[in-house]
Amino acid sequence: MQTDGIAMREEAMREANERLKTTLMRLAPEPGRQSTAVEGLTLTRWNAANMVDTCFYAPSVGLIVQGRKKSVIGREIFRYGELDCLVNGVDMPSESRILGASPEQPLLAVSLVINRALATELASVAASSFDAPGGRCLGVSVARVEPDVHDAFARLVDLLDRPEEAALMAPLLVREVLFRVLAGPQGGDLRRLHTVGSHGHQVAEAIIWLRANYMRPLSVDALAARVAMATSTFHRQFKKVTSLSPLQFQKRLRLYEAQRLMLSRNLDANHAGRAVGYESSSQFSREYSRLFGAPPRRDLVRMLGEPQTTPSSEQSKSP
Repeated sequence: MQTDGIAMREEAMREANERLKTTLMRLAPEPGRQSTAVEGLTLTRWNAANMVDTCFYAPSVGLIVQGRKKSVIGREIFRYGELDCLVNGVDMPSESRILGASPEQPLLAVSLVINRALATELASVAASSFDAPGGRCLGVSVARVEPDVHDAFARLVDLLDRPEEAALMAPLLVREVLFRVLAGPQGGDLRRLHTVGSHGHQVAEAIIWLRANYMRPLSVDALAARVAMATSTFHRQFKKVTSLSPLQFQKRLRLYEAQRLMLSRNLDANHAGRAVGYESSSQFSREYSRLFGAPPRRDLVRMLGEPQTTPSSEQSKSP
């Protein structure tokens, strides 16, 4: 009987997802990321395969409604597609490639930025049977979406057609989406990142500081002290969450922002490097080449010659 119930929920979710596809095709007729009247809710549509997007993913919950993506987030590789849910608890460096999309079968996704204060509030009450004691606190996870999460997302998107109801109902559904995620199989890591006093929460605080101060010289000892951790513990926990050391994380912040500045503001490599905190042009070029596989000028020519998403005025984006 339990197996039959699970199968029925899966079938109901697939049917609901077909309706959600139709809604997104109508609400997002053009390629790109589209903000909505619901704060933090973004609709995404891409019509072409092999589009490359280099950015920092903002803390968010993303649902792939149609299509497939491959993302390198930190040092981890994720492949995900229809009915997969990406939960990102902290700002994370990402290079994503869209797979198998076309105007007739575009990639369709919906994402919700995680409000840190709300997540901290809900984390204390969203007890879950899925917790693994002493488990690794990951900044990002990908798994098949839970039917309850999909249902809450679908009802939130439906509100976009009923603006007179959205002002009252949207905040409730935003809370529900986040609560369902926190209480589900992907919620353990997210709760640890939003539980005050935990190592995950301290690392998240350090990442917020790094995002705001990436141009400044970094002392790992000082940053560890800022979040009340011993340096060795901080370094170990930071790498658990992000798969990167603090210095590697800062380096990606700088290099991703420099790449964005060259694309969106037509800065040359020297000016872009200095704008993000590099004092040495040769060091900037060397570290840029190591990360992106080519020096800045050649990489810029490559990017301008292949499909890519339009650079945002801000570095962080939702999945």
